[in-house]
Amino acid sequence: MENWKLKKMFNILILFAASGFAFPVFSQPSALSPPPLLASGQDMQGRPLPFGVPPYYAPDTPLGSGPYKAIMSAYDNLPENIAYHPANIDAAGPLPIIVWGNGGCLHAGNRFRGFLTELASHGFLVIAAGTMGHVALEVGPQEDPFVARPDDPPRPPAPLPITDDPTAQWRSTRSTAEHMLSAIDWAIEENSRQGSPFYNKLDIESVGAGGQSCGGSLTFELSDDSRLDAIGIFNSGSWLQSRFAREISDEQAAAARQNLDKVHTPTVILTGDEILDIAYWGGVDTFNYLSNVPVFHAWQEGLSHIGTYGAPNGGAIARIAKDWYAWHLKGDRQASEMFIGENCVLCQELSWHVSKKNMD
Repeated sequence: MENWKLKKMFNILILFAASGFAFPVFSQPSALSPPPLLASGQDMQGRPLPFGVPPYYAPDTPLGSGPYKAIMSAYDNLPENIAYHPANIDAAGPLPIIVWGNGGCLHAGNRFRGFLTELASHGFLVIAAGTMGHVALEVGPQEDPFVARPDDPPRPPAPLPITDDPTAQWRSTRSTAEHMLSAIDWAIEENSRQGSPFYNKLDIESVGAGGQSCGGSLTFELSDDSRLDAIGIFNSGSWLQSRFAREISDEQAAAARQNLDKVHTPTVILTGDEILDIAYWGGVDTFNYLSNVPVFHAWQEGLSHIGTYGAPNGGAIARIAKDWYAWHLKGDRQASEMFIGENCVLCQELSWHVSKKNMD
């Protein structure tokens, strides 16, 4: 396991302290409603800090609200991915496997640390595409893409390039579906390798995948893998028709449908609303197109493209995602109550809007 570079951590904490933000304490997950109230500050590079500045913890600090506090680990034989798992693997029982793709396909495995640690703390091995990135990527800036509407003013000009960006090398590298597939291969091999911390401790028959935004597109690319049992599409989806300022060519729509035709497992699609989330219509198109698998689609009023991933313990989306994977990868009937029936937990949330196929 790699050692964390304390100098890097120290420098970025000084950077954030200079921004004037207090360090909130992460406690229990946020409620499902309402969406989080986003901050308006910026870091020293001018990027937005919509969730403020959370506290920093060393990778081997057990975190998460689940029964098995989880850690973040880099392994020498897993060079292009970062793993999240219970600190006490033995206590958690056989761990189902979840592979993850980041928003922007940004190749930093610690980008969604709070969210992925939360999932792992409920008894999963979660493997994110990307190397261990600069600490600013896990506790700092998150950009919300511009949503073009019919009567909106022109798109604002692009910001000037950042010349002193400590996160540049990870932002300029893109994850691929192959990184996620190699993570599944690695986990299965580790389960059978004597000397591995995961030796005979994984449930290799229970595998899920998911991703946010561009990571959701990667998930569709690998969704025909027969090892998968469930997928999650978070603030993402495949646009199949042109809307507003976004033009979808016939060739693009055909390629998107080809990817959607690969889907053979239960699928959850979560987005924000039409005004705030650039992925809203992609989520709608994806739900409308999928017909041969169980599919659960929900969007929340007032939720933007950046979701709740930067909120304490990943916020509401982490709670929903945890239940989705616990239901399909662990057979947890209580977790299924989030989704099943007219009175499902999410169905009763006033700010959430739910659609389902092939489920109830």
